[in-house]
Amino acid sequence: MFWQNLWNALKQQFFTPEKLAQLAGKLVSIIAIVLALLLVGWIAGLVVKRLLQSRRKLMQERHTRTVLTISRSIIRYALFFVGIVMILRVLGVDYTAILAGAGVVGLAVGFGAQTLVRDFLSGFFLLFEDVVSIGDVIKAGNVAGLVEHVGLRATHLRGFDGVLNVVPNGELTTIGNFNRGWMRAIVTVDLAYEQDVERGMAVAKQAVDQWANEHKDIVIEPPVVQGIIAFNESGVTIRTFVKLQPMKQWQAEWELRAALKKAFDQSDVEIPFPRRVVYNRMETGSSESGLQAPKS
Repeated sequence: MFWQNLWNALKQQFFTPEKLAQLAGKLVSIIAIVLALLLVGWIAGLVVKRLLQSRRKLMQERHTRTVLTISRSIIRYALFFVGIVMILRVLGVDYTAILAGAGVVGLAVGFGAQTLVRDFLSGFFLLFEDVVSIGDVIKAGNVAGLVEHVGLRATHLRGFDGVLNVVPNGELTTIGNFNRGWMRAIVTVDLAYEQDVERGMAVAKQAVDQWANEHKDIVIEPPVVQGIIAFNESGVTIRTFVKLQPMKQWQAEWELRAALKKAFDQSDVEIPFPRRVVYNRMETGSSESGLQAPKS
């Protein structure tokens, strides 16, 4: 009896021809809203993609891909919010009160979420000022690695050891980017104090010049061998560097060290090893003189 009465009440409330017609009309309106928003999102994505492609010559491909991903995410969230408001309006819900309440709640949450707001603002400027892009190798504070994801809140860095570091954008205050413009391969080497420095530098210059001739595709400027930059316990330090295409510096440093070692071995240029000089000093004791009593 109870279930029959409940069914009759629901039938009179929702399943009358007039109610069904209203529900059908609202359902059609909701479907139309969803389809329209999907179409708008698709068109907006195409427009953003075309705009970025038209400026590809001015923007690096990594930055273009990053901005495109973030732009699509922003468009998707904005359309989702608009769709919720329009569907609530179709259903007859007073969405203005909901929005007003959400504004008050958002204001209250905002005071307690200043760090989150800072992360979003920092992410926005990182993206649109082209500071960091997907595929860059960067160093931020004590963290360094390959940028795998750039979001509005956090950036994902894959370290050399494979660890994925999730760094909030608000903490990316000072960034060193290894992918922009050019880099230098810097190699220091020690020469023994007994070694003629001028001859050692000449051998080093010949070795790095030969390496540069074999790698003209990445070398931007000729190598430079500097003079003595430090005096150490067992020798003096000289330094050589070469200007290269970005992301080629580490491999170049490995090869330059090997080339310098080979050239020094072939030319008998002495590389120092730890040594100590010990001075032995012998101290003689002083004899004490005393007064002797006269003999009788």
